[in-house]
Amino acid sequence: MFATTFTRQIAAIACTVVMSATCLMGALAPAHVAAAQNQTPVAAIEAPIA
Repeated sequence: MFATTFTRQIAAIACTVVMSATCLMGALAPAHVAAAQNQTPVAAIEAPIA
């Protein structure tokens, strides 16, 4: 699939970055939701559509 060592290294770096970002978002998203539940809800702004 990958012809050279350089392309293998680039693919490994790309996979590492994507997996790290995925794990980070998976860890931060529940914390963000839990913190938002303690706040007073704000009504959505409804504007007429032109």
